[in-house]
This record gives sequence, C-alpha cells and structure tokens, in this order.
Amino acid sequence: MVESTSSRWLVLDGYEDEPAAFGVPPYVGFHIRYLCGVLEQAKIEYDYFTIDQWRDFVRTEGEDAVTKRLSNICGIACIAGAIVPGRYLRGTPISLKETRNIIRELPLSIPAIFGGWAIRGWRQQGWNPLRSNLFLAVQDTDATLSNFIQTGQWKHCRRTAEQWTQWAHYGASSKAVTQHPDLGDEENRGPLTYEVEVYQGCVRYKRGCKFCIEPKKGVPIWRTPEDIIKEVRLAHDAGVEHVRLGGMTDTYTYMAEGVKELEYPIPNPQPIAKLLHGLREDERLGILHTDNANPSIIAEHLEPSEEITKTLVETLSDGAVLSFGLESADPNVHQANWLNCDAGQLKSAIRLINKYGRQHGERGLPKLLPGLNFIAGLNGESSTTYDMNLDLLHEIRNEGLLLRRINIRQVEGEGFQEIDSKLFSKFKNTVRNTIDGPLLEELFPLGNKLCEVHWETHDGRTRLAAHQTESHTGETCRGNAGITFGRQIGAYPILIGVEYHIPLESQSDIIVTGHGARSITGVEINLDHNRVSQKQLEAIPGIGEKTAWKLISQRAKKIRKSGDLNAYESPMHLFEAANIDWDSNFSVFFE
Repeated sequence: MVESTSSRWLVLDGYEDEPAAFGVPPYVGFHIRYLCGVLEQAKIEYDYFTIDQWRDFVRTEGEDAVTKRLSNICGIACIAGAIVPGRYLRGTPISLKETRNIIRELPLSIPAIFGGWAIRGWRQQGWNPLRSNLFLAVQDTDATLSNFIQTGQWKHCRRTAEQWTQWAHYGASSKAVTQHPDLGDEENRGPLTYEVEVYQGCVRYKRGCKFCIEPKKGVPIWRTPEDIIKEVRLAHDAGVEHVRLGGMTDTYTYMAEGVKELEYPIPNPQPIAKLLHGLREDERLGILHTDNANPSIIAEHLEPSEEITKTLVETLSDGAVLSFGLESADPNVHQANWLNCDAGQLKSAIRLINKYGRQHGERGLPKLLPGLNFIAGLNGESSTTYDMNLDLLHEIRNEGLLLRRINIRQVEGEGFQEIDSKLFSKFKNTVRNTIDGPLLEELFPLGNKLCEVHWETHDGRTRLAAHQTESHTGETCRGNAGITFGRQIGAYPILIGVEYHIPLESQSDIIVTGHGARSITGVEINLDHNRVSQKQLEAIPGIGEKTAWKLISQRAKKIRKSGDLNAYESPMHLFEAANIDWDSNFSVFFE
C-alpha cells in the first residue's frame, strides 16, 4: 500500500489533537489538508499516509523496506499535533520516538518539514535534532512549505488570508480526503468526519488561560461563512458526509462584536446562523457538530446567546456537545490561572443550553448538551479545591441539569503545581461513581434506542491492524463469542459495547441494556430468530446461558427434521416450542 514507483513527496499525517482541533481518526484535521493543498496548488505529486498506515508498513515490511521507501521520495512533510493527552480508539498520534526514527532513516539530501503543536512542545522540552534539510516549523507549516517550494529556502512563515482560503479549498479534495482510510466508498461509507477550521485564536488573547495554547495565536481571525460553505461543498464533492466545525475556541464568539475592546465580546447571532443554515442546505451533509463554548460569554450576554443556542439546536445533529472549560471551581485557582469563567457563570450557561438542548433527536441522543472540563495541577490548587469542584457538580445535578461528559485531566507543561495523586484519584473516582454513573443512566436509559452505531473494534478498546481483515469485517463473524465496541458518529460519542461479535465497519441500531462507568452496553435490534446465535441470545436481558442454549437446540432439531432454515414463523413460536415463557420485552430485539 505504501509502495511507490515514482519519486514524489510523502505527506505523513501524524494527527492533530488540540483544544480546538480534532484530527485523530475518524477525524481528518485541517492542517494536514492545508499541507496537501499547498502541493495540489503547486501541481507537485505526493503520497498521503496516516501514521497508522505507516506503522503497518514498518511492522509488516521491516527496516530495509522503510529505508528503500524513504530514499525514493522528493521530500517529506509531517504534522505532529497531539497536545491534549487522551485515550484513542481508532488511531494513535505520532510519538517523538517515531518521529526520530523517521528522521534517522531519511537520506540527508531529502528535504523534511515537521510541524504542529507537538513539534513546538518537543522543541520546548529540548528536542532539537541537528540535520541538514530538516526544518521544524513553529509557525504555519503549510506556508513554510510553500515558501520552500518557491525559494528553496527554509524560513518560518505565516499564511495570508488569501493563502488560507486557497489551501483550504485545494485541501478539501486532496488525497488527505480521497485516500483517507476512513472515507469508505459509495457502498460502504466510512465514519470520516471532516474537521473544518472556522477561525483562529481566542477572544481572551490578552489574558487567556495560562495552560492553553489558543490565546498564544493572538487576535481571532475569522473565515467568512461563504468561504467555509464553499470548502465543505468541495469536500462533499470528494465524498465527505460528516462535518465538525473546529478551530473555534468559542462557538458563541464567531465574528463577535468588541473583541479588541471588551472583556466579554458580544455574540453575533447572524454569522453563525448564516454558516449553519448554509451548510444544512446541502443534502449531502450527514452529521454536523461543533465544539467549544465559553460559559462566561454566554452568561454575560444571555439574549444573543439564547438566539445562537436556538440556531444550534435547529441545525446541528443530535448528540452535539459544547465543551465548557471551567477547569476549576476554586476562586484562587481561577484568579491565578486567568481562567475563563467562575461557577456562577458556568451554571447560568448550563441552564440555557439545557433549556433548549436536552430533548432527544432522531438518533436517540439529546440535541445539545454542555460538556465540562476540569484540570488538576493549576497554580493555587489546595486540598479544598477538589471539594469545591465536587460541590459544584452536586449543585448542578441537584438542579436537574444535564452534562454530556465530564473530562478530568492533569495540566501539561512547565510552571504549574505538583499534583497530589491521592486527592486527584479520589476526586476522579468520586466523580465517576457518583456523577457520571447517574448521568449515563439518565441520558441513556435502559430500553432507549440508539441509531447508526458504527462498529470499530473487537475484544478491546483500541482498533488493531487485524480488525481490518475479513475475519473481523466479514459477515461470518456475526454472533460469535466476544465483545464489539462502537460509537455513533459525532463529537464525544458514548462508547457502546455489545457482548458478541458484529462485523466491523458496519452500522446498526441498538437497545441500551446496561451502564458502565463511562460506557454503555446494548443489543442490536432486528435480530433474526431463525439465525440468531447463542451469544446474541445471551446478551438479551432475561435470557441467560441455559435458556439461550435451549432455544438454539430446539431450533437445530426443527431444522434437522424439516430441512427448512426458516424453522419458526416468529420468535414467540420458537420460545413456545422450547417451553420457555415469552416476555413482551424481548420483542424489541427481533425483526
């Protein structure tokens, strides 16, 4: 797959994962597309590969093949942008060790550019490889590559507004899209989600959260609704269905008023409405989600924020999540780290989103809910900080307000406090047990139907190379012993486990049958009673191992005697023949 018969550039997608950018599969990030857009515009031949595809090549072909492959390229361009730590199901961002290995194997004559926020982070930690023709970009990787193509010189560059539009549009139909392994084809659509950059920077650029990279990007630079809509249409032409509006530190301050003058810029409902409705006019659009929102902006400007919230609920797909960065409920931590909202502002914003977004949509999910972020290790943290955080969560829940997810992580970078591991673990476990659990049961009640679950892994929560083979994707695995994990397409989807194998990269609807700490279990609907396996039957609540075996045995006897594979007219007849009482609750699982 990685072999090439002609010399060309190699574009390696190491994935990006930033506070306002998704690029780990099933997402395709915008920075890697801009790189491809530069080459597309310059009419330079190139190959595109994800880091997971490269790993497969290294593992299966060996070092000699890697050396040969890298010696047969004109140059290499790579994005390494995973800043926010996380656990990934479908892909894993490139590591520093992998980056070093690739650089070591490159012939000295071949130009190489590596960019993205991980590169900046590694450089700050002291990584500075000495090698000719190697450039570590700390500004815009795409603009830096473009300058090199034109001048033959390496120089840190920023893209202009005109270049931004050009490379976004060229990148929309580039190989980063058309050759992405998650795109699929017309018969088997993949879960690829196109992350589109709406704007850069943060309205709190003067005094933004100390731990965050976004304020460092400066005054927000907006893209127009027309520019974004055109890019997405080009992506649809290339086969894209699903879109996420990224690059926004705050959905509510897109083209806001008073960004340079006001501490709390005033939300402008018209541009975001024009963008969202314009995207929805294209019937090819599938799932549409967005990401971050600043609770303090919402709380300080409730009237325009309410109008924007209504537009979001009307245009976004159900399951949409607005990430709220509280980080800490402790006023001392808030002040020491220039955090973006206090507890009062947070609750006001959560109330507004719940007012319009908690009703369920066609896929069985709430239309729009807030997510909440906590960060441990920020300056000013004390033993009482975790108590304040927990008290706030209980206040939110006692008021009957819903949160889609609670993200708890430790601060990254230098200049922050040492974390008390015992206090942190206690807080995290308490939240998972007393807040997350009841929330999941309310959001995904037993018997609730969830539609269009995309199945991704077998017997573990990480997709492996073996999962892409026929033994895992073919119909013959259906109903076999094991566990299948999947998610609905969209931002922050709940992990769903089913206690038997389902062909991977397929989709089906499920009924919720149980709850874990941060995941749920379910059983598919439309099971065929004449072909259902023992493991599928066992997964249905109320049917245990012995009952399932008795049903399978009865069906097998009837088939042997009659020779008819459609042995029973209905599941009720099968149960009756096996002398097992039929429960009306079983009917929801069968055709």
